[in-house]
Amino acid sequence: MKRYVFKYSSEPSKYGIVHRPIAHVYLQSKDGPWYLFYPYVDSGADTSLFPRSDAQLLKLNLYEGNYSPIVGIGRVMIPAYVHSVKMKIGETVLNVRVAFADSDEIPRLLGRRDIFRYFKVTFDELKLQTIFETYE
Repeated sequence: MKRYVFKYSSEPSKYGIVHRPIAHVYLQSKDGPWYLFYPYVDSGADTSLFPRSDAQLLKLNLYEGNYSPIVGIGRVMIPAYVHSVKMKIGETVLNVRVAFADSDEIPRLLGRRDIFRYFKVTFDELKLQTIFETYE
């Protein structure tokens, strides 16, 4: 079993400092290099969601993905396109589907689909850390 621990991100908000669970994930670009991102770990999100500029960085043509609008809180619809990419969490490499929004005004979210079935995910609010443990 492999264990990866990520400290929460501390960010200012109108309520003071808030601590949000994040992960360190790498996505592989179409031409080979891996890029590091720090998405919020969102156990309520079915699909991982990244902004349009990340698709550009990864050399993906946004509109060649499968159109799949994301409906979030308040039933707000965000146009998005799903692409298959390689994702690395720690040493674990996964083939995942990621939605890229047709906007840069959204946060990066790590959703459950294609990811959570490979890990036991723990949100440790006392230690302010997210823990990913493989089932191997």
